[in-house]
Amino acid sequence: MNKLNIRCEVDGQPFDPRWLGCRDMGYGQRSELPLRPFRLRLPAGMLDSLVGEACDAFVQTCREDDAVLDESDLPALRDAGYPPLATMLARHQPLLAELLVDHLYRDLLDAIAMCSGAELYRPRRGGDPRGADGRRHFTVNALRKVHVAEGEIVLEGQGYFGTWIIWLAERT
Repeated sequence: MNKLNIRCEVDGQPFDPRWLGCRDMGYGQRSELPLRPFRLRLPAGMLDSLVGEACDAFVQTCREDDAVLDESDLPALRDAGYPPLATMLARHQPLLAELLVDHLYRDLLDAIAMCSGAELYRPRRGGDPRGADGRRHFTVNALRKVHVAEGEIVLEGQGYFGTWIIWLAERT
């Protein structure tokens, strides 16, 4: 557990959440690397500081789109009256879980990593992968389930271990 009370487990073993990443291309698709289960637990009261702004902006965009199109891609959101995150956490937890799993997963996972001490990527020059940091990271392939239990948000899914090797080729 870290000072923020965010707990992360991969394959049932503790894992430092600052080494979490989220798959960019092919999120949720089949992986050639072996997938491992992960679980993140964080205080429910922390959710607003992590994704409250992103969630409320998403909800507002849905409201505006629905008004223009006179239909809704997320009828449950419309039927709930386009509530803010705090209201979803209190009264519409299945809806909140759906939004986190399907639409706000990247915002949430990035915010968890950053508040846990992750550093921004530092691209290398010259096409030389030897300059990469070589640290072992866990990349989330897909967030599958979110629920609230005993005052905590519990996130579950699958991902894979790898070493980030980031470099940029020089322009010629």
